[in-house]
Formats: sequence, C-alpha cells, structure tokens
Amino acid sequence: MTTTNKAALPPIGKLLVTLDGLINDQFDHAIAAHGITRRQWQLLNTLDRAPATIDDLTEAVLPFLDTAAAETALPHLEPLAAQGLIAIEGDVCSLTAHGRERFTTTKSHVHAIRGQILTGLEEGEYEATVTSLQKMIQNLRP
Repeated sequence: MTTTNKAALPPIGKLLVTLDGLINDQFDHAIAAHGITRRQWQLLNTLDRAPATIDDLTEAVLPFLDTAAAETALPHLEPLAAQGLIAIEGDVCSLTAHGRERFTTTKSHVHAIRGQILTGLEEGEYEATVTSLQKMIQNLRP
C-alpha cells in the first residue's frame, strides 16, 4: 500500500473507538434484555466454566472494575444471587439451574451479535485483522 492510499484511509484509532462503542452498545442492549449487566454477564460466563470464589471472580473481571475504589465482584454478584441465578455458599459461587438457563439464552444472543460483526468478511479476514491489531499493540508496548 502506498502512503497516498494510507492517507486516504480513516485513522485506525477513530475506527477502533467507533467499533468498540458499537460492540458495547449491542452487547449491553442484548444482555440488558435478559436482566443482567455487562459485569454480571462476564461473571456468569466465568461461572459457566466452573464454580469460583469471589476473589477468583474479582480477578477474572478486574480490568473492568474500579480498582482505585477497591471495587470487587461482590456488588455485581449479589443481584445475581437475588435473582436466583447463582448460589453463594461461603466464598464459593456457582450457577443455579435457573442461572444456567438464563446464561444459555443470553449466550445465544451474544453469539448472534458476534456473527453479525463478522458478516461480509471473507475467509481469513477476521484472523488477519486480529493478527494486525495484536502486532500494533506489541509495537506500542514498552
């Protein structure tokens, strides 16, 4: 690609911010329709693999918590327990049968969004895009 062609393209940062916003809006809308928040979805997704302690769940969603305020997963878990989606026994959380059912239904909507994101991409384009983004990230890391 020539520098002239590169100059005609929109800045990658603008595209990434736009895409991130659209993905977040779609995901937030899809999971909110099932009565859960984005953090709660991430916690349910983690618990779908295996029961976990509150500390382990906090670690799993740490990048999305307010670490400056020492936020933990607990305030996101309590509403899930109140809805009967998870059981908290001592320090260990697990999905209930109702929680697994809700998670499975929500997961199908999340997968539909992921499929929508990939619509129109040719074979290998997604993988090439991810590989390029990973290289750009590495280029900017100290």
